[in-house]
Amino acid sequence: MKNIFKGSLRGYVCEDCLEAVSEVEILIYHPYRNVDSTANTASSAKETFRFVSKEEAKQRAELLAYKAKTDAEGNFQIEVDEKHTDASFDIDFVCGSVPPKHPKPKRDEIVQLHITTFSMRLELEKQAKDERYRWEYAIAYKWWCYIRGHFFDAWVICGHLMNCQTNKPIANAKVTAMDADFLTDDNLGTATTDSNGHFRIDYTSADFKKTFLSPWINIETDPSFLSFQSGPDVYFKAELGGTKLVDETKADARKNVGFCLCVNLCSDVNVVDPNDPNFPSAWTGIGSKFSSSYGTSAPDFDAEGYASSDKNVLYSTIKLTGQAALKSAAGNPIEYRFSVSDATLPNDDINNPPLAGFTKIVGLYPNLFVPGVVSKLIRKVYSPIHNQISVVSDQSDFDAEGWFDVNHAIERALVSVGFTPADLILYNIIEEDTLISMNTAALTIAPDVPNIFSAGQPIPPANEIPVEKFAIRFEIREVINKAANQFGVIDGGKILNSVIMNNNPIYRRLAIKELEETTLCTPINGTVHAKYTLYHPYLASGRLHLNSNSLSIDRDVTDGIINTTLVKRINDNSALNAPPLDNLVRCTYALKLYSSTRKHNGENGDSDGGTPLEQIFFYDENQI
Repeated sequence: MKNIFKGSLRGYVCEDCLEAVSEVEILIYHPYRNVDSTANTASSAKETFRFVSKEEAKQRAELLAYKAKTDAEGNFQIEVDEKHTDASFDIDFVCGSVPPKHPKPKRDEIVQLHITTFSMRLELEKQAKDERYRWEYAIAYKWWCYIRGHFFDAWVICGHLMNCQTNKPIANAKVTAMDADFLTDDNLGTATTDSNGHFRIDYTSADFKKTFLSPWINIETDPSFLSFQSGPDVYFKAELGGTKLVDETKADARKNVGFCLCVNLCSDVNVVDPNDPNFPSAWTGIGSKFSSSYGTSAPDFDAEGYASSDKNVLYSTIKLTGQAALKSAAGNPIEYRFSVSDATLPNDDINNPPLAGFTKIVGLYPNLFVPGVVSKLIRKVYSPIHNQISVVSDQSDFDAEGWFDVNHAIERALVSVGFTPADLILYNIIEEDTLISMNTAALTIAPDVPNIFSAGQPIPPANEIPVEKFAIRFEIREVINKAANQFGVIDGGKILNSVIMNNNPIYRRLAIKELEETTLCTPINGTVHAKYTLYHPYLASGRLHLNSNSLSIDRDVTDGIINTTLVKRINDNSALNAPPLDNLVRCTYALKLYSSTRKHNGENGDSDGGTPLEQIFFYDENQI
């Protein structure tokens, strides 16, 4: 039977903010001298945690018994030799990275730390009694924050957003941390609160040392006077569905904060669960990656209609995300709808396209609606039968004008499993982020590049794929008396003026010029040339890779075209073995063409181009 020592290493950023110490090296040493394997467990690891000098590490090198590496959760395990099961060991770790994966220390030094001494016998006995047990250690707040900041320039804010009166957490709010400076305040980052109102913002000193002379001169400036303090002066903004929850100013800034800032924010705005009529309704995003707003934050749309700072374009099915109450303050049912217009304007906070143009309505326009989970019902008291019911949108949930009735969807879900609408009282309602799912392919009409161009042949301008932009509108209303056509306006509607969409595949062709003059069975020699055509209006990457069957040659081909940022990368004479890389020998070779685009559906990027085109050829430098 194998003896497996299981352990876990974590670090406190705040008292209630614990993170996994992932992908670090665990070192298990024999102690300097024999230790009472039972008595040592009474010693406090807090008292023994310390840095290990280079000299000490060198002296203890011969005492090293085992190594391991922590996984993404900070867990590790080691198979222990039978002869060591009754021994005591010192446990250290070498910190080469900290969340969010800063790659290496900013100083050229190895960061090794000693944790404690433990009894292997006692730990294995505990694990034998409980298979879920593992040795655990959490690095104290002061130690871990110092390690993160001093060695890795990793700064972090952990906090909670609550209601000031009820102390209930506010979920799904957008919290932004700002650094107050003399000239221009720095945006340290933005995060969304979870169901517990918790948020976390990671940043580096580069984010708060920006000046009007950046990037040539970066330094932290105090807004009261140019005293050049070392840490940022932090204040916060928070909003939900366009409603301001927290609106601090420079006067509220926490001065010269350290590597870790733990903060509790509160708002006087009443934010409650979806069953409450005061629950704010809003369209807030597209998938989990993009917001549905124009702005300068990483997830936002820019003025042209590109999504996020990566300048993505939307493709395939997208989830229009946010939140919607079930009832209004008056107790009336709430409905919402999405519509699309071909008429667009640059994204801004002032102008909108004409409302008359929003004629492509989700639920009415052919193939635009896609069913998806919009809510979940969870039993208030656990039941083995129908404890959770997913509410999936259906065409029957739309009326003749395209208004979506989530209450109808919930009732339909209950009836589908044998319940009645009255049984809703047994359940809590968990609002899914998805308000509705939309098929962008029902909107885009740009033709694909015709399949008539060979590898290395240019794509004429007449066959280029045009830009396709659309505006998306979200409306919400309360139903007072539908039969009498009586409705009330609900705040939360919005328009995104310009969204770029594309559903065209990459046009890509690959050939070996010399093979066009012979056959695959005939060896070729001399200089070998690739011919390729790679085109997409939102091409993100292109790569040619050459490898021999033996992998003695395994390298990318860089010819000044394939390795550029052009959206058209075309070459009919790319030398694969021109000097100084004229090292092809007798062997079989594979040439592969990789590519990708900036198409994204809010959850995942398009896989188009991920499977490479491939050309095989046999090379013989002695062939005549």
